[in-house]
Amino acid sequence: MRECRECGFPVKFARLFDWRSDGTIVNTNSGKTCSRITFLEADELESLFADLSNNVGINPDRFLVQAQKSISKAICANLPIRHIKRIPNTRAFRPQSLVGLLARLIAVDIAGLGNGRLSLDHYVAGKTLVVRFKNPVLVPLLVGDVAGFYESIENTHGSNVEYGLEDGDLIVKLTRKKESAAEQDRLYLEKVVPGEGPLRYERCLRCGVPEQVARTFVWDIERGIIINRRTKKRDVIVAAQSMNIILRELEMELGEDVPRLAYDHQKALAAKELETAICENAAAFLDRCMMNLALRGLGHPSRFEFDGSSLSVKTSTAYNQYLYAARLAAALEKVTGKTSDIKWENRHFNRGAYTISTKTKAKARSQAPSTSPSTATSNQGSGNVYR
Repeated sequence: MRECRECGFPVKFARLFDWRSDGTIVNTNSGKTCSRITFLEADELESLFADLSNNVGINPDRFLVQAQKSISKAICANLPIRHIKRIPNTRAFRPQSLVGLLARLIAVDIAGLGNGRLSLDHYVAGKTLVVRFKNPVLVPLLVGDVAGFYESIENTHGSNVEYGLEDGDLIVKLTRKKESAAEQDRLYLEKVVPGEGPLRYERCLRCGVPEQVARTFVWDIERGIIINRRTKKRDVIVAAQSMNIILRELEMELGEDVPRLAYDHQKALAAKELETAICENAAAFLDRCMMNLALRGLGHPSRFEFDGSSLSVKTSTAYNQYLYAARLAAALEKVTGKTSDIKWENRHFNRGAYTISTKTKAKARSQAPSTSPSTATSNQGSGNVYR
């Protein structure tokens, strides 16, 4: 995959990914908006799903597969591969060599998203598809992606899915089955509407990608891996709608405790990440944390007020309302040295308003940063340039 000569960012993704001033990243294809994407740490997502499983006592993998299949099919509907449905579904017109060529073409894109390296093991038109992933990550989501791709090219709304690991490789086998109408009616995608906001980025003069993003991530296309230079951990590019579908589906299946469990888990993860962060000025620290979230496509508040002990937030761009609020809560606890509670004024998966307030009992800290009310800021309309 060709890289920008100035910043090293993959040229194809620089053309497709649009960093908006409202803290979102929009993925477009041939001028048509397809989805909103985010950069997320793979270990964080895997631990979140594992924690939900442990707390509710149910393995959520089948819900994750089904939810991810939904968005995979929606994305495939806007890609050139959708035209393969017009080819008669027989061995003569769809030999394995044709689908193998298609797999090789999309393998580079899949690797560029950090999902490992895809190859075709076996294909029989109208019957079965077997693919292999080297360096797999977030296995249920990869399986859902493949199922969505298979049902798209086979022009069917149902498939039998089998998968497992073989010497570290993920093997996914799909065969046709009768369509489930209830399954199709239940899952839906949030519509992507590109927005505007107060943020400005210092961008690469050649490709237009924010310079901080280009400095943060490094691609290993041959292995299908994205590494965050700052954390040294593996990141993946995930559609924001995917996170909302997944948590919405898990809540419907596993109960109303799912949002609370997800919030608590994400807050704990974010707090651990911030343990060694330097915080000399509380307001500036919070501002910097929110900018880091925006650069990853996680959103940005339209209203943000900090009075030294609490945050008042309103946002319509959060990649997921609960997970975004949890990250802000962890940042507030970092600058105040106190635990916090959240009070929702209204909430939806990607928009809402809430107040995060600290409790009176302080956590043990060796040094308390400044949290003077005079440092309170609002990012709305600030127009700051972030490098």
